[in-house]
Amino acid sequence: MDMHKTELHKVVLPELAPDEILLKMEKINLCTTDYQHWMGLRNHYGFPKADGHEYSGIIIEKGSDVGDNLQIGDRVSGGYKGCGYCIPCREGFPNECINKDSVSTRYAIEFKGGKAFANYKILSAKEAVKVSKDIPAEEAGFLEPVSTAVECAFRAKIKPTEDVVIIGAGTMGIVNAQVAHAFGARVIISDISDKKVETAKKMGFAEVIHSRKTDPVEEVKRLTNGKGADVVIAAVGNTIAYKQGMEMLKHFRGRFMVFPAGYPKPELEIDPNEMHYRKIEIIGSYEANDYDYLIASRLLSYKMINMSYALEGKAFPLKNINDAFEAASIPDSYRVTIDLQDI
Repeated sequence: MDMHKTELHKVVLPELAPDEILLKMEKINLCTTDYQHWMGLRNHYGFPKADGHEYSGIIIEKGSDVGDNLQIGDRVSGGYKGCGYCIPCREGFPNECINKDSVSTRYAIEFKGGKAFANYKILSAKEAVKVSKDIPAEEAGFLEPVSTAVECAFRAKIKPTEDVVIIGAGTMGIVNAQVAHAFGARVIISDISDKKVETAKKMGFAEVIHSRKTDPVEEVKRLTNGKGADVVIAAVGNTIAYKQGMEMLKHFRGRFMVFPAGYPKPELEIDPNEMHYRKIEIIGSYEANDYDYLIASRLLSYKMINMSYALEGKAFPLKNINDAFEAASIPDSYRVTIDLQDI
């Protein structure tokens, strides 16, 4: 399989099933997972791959069984539908469905992935989540990443006025910071990049630490009057960041969130006795559930968060998708956008 290469293919869409909708796709943002597959750094699902999941689209047709809550002209993005009958689905975790492969998109089956790098897409109605048309399409495309940050905030049990440190002011650091702020936390952001530190400052609500110029652990202790962070969200998969995050925690009942995967795999040193005596929680967070998507859609639609800070400001036509991948893979970049109707 050639890396750093993309191709456009034509696919004939099947007739809609009664419970499906047809989307005219608007914009899609390139996730880290997307461009790292393109770079050959990841191969979770195999190739050939037709991926994409941070998108927005407009409903232009609906099946006969689709209810009135979804109308022609609505803007939606996709969540997780699951099979509906396995144990994780029954427990309310469709993102953990053990039959995911059997409920994947039923057209272009020779390609693996979400098939959202396309100008049209068929979607199960129960996967569709509405997002307001009062925000730009590229910001509506953040539904999935925002929902994962909502899941992280719930798993971290963030409470109003708690000190929450976000390590990393990249795309998902910005998203996690905005969600934590919406949950009522006092947010502190740490990063080593001049560009990302400046972006974090522009948001206006966070204390920002330039960790190349200041010891981030000591600065967190100073900003919290010696207490330390109630919650640390490692928004980068990095051994040094993990070490710093553990040192930033308050003495008792600190919660350390491992948010992203890292490639190559980072290391996390854990002292079991410290965990025991200090009641430290180390929590993994991945993907999102239906309720997370609902909250994420409200945060975006009600303009309680502003995803423009997580956009690089670069947009490419679908016909030049390879250029988009090139731009997205440049270090220090935020999300790069593709116009899915420009083919």
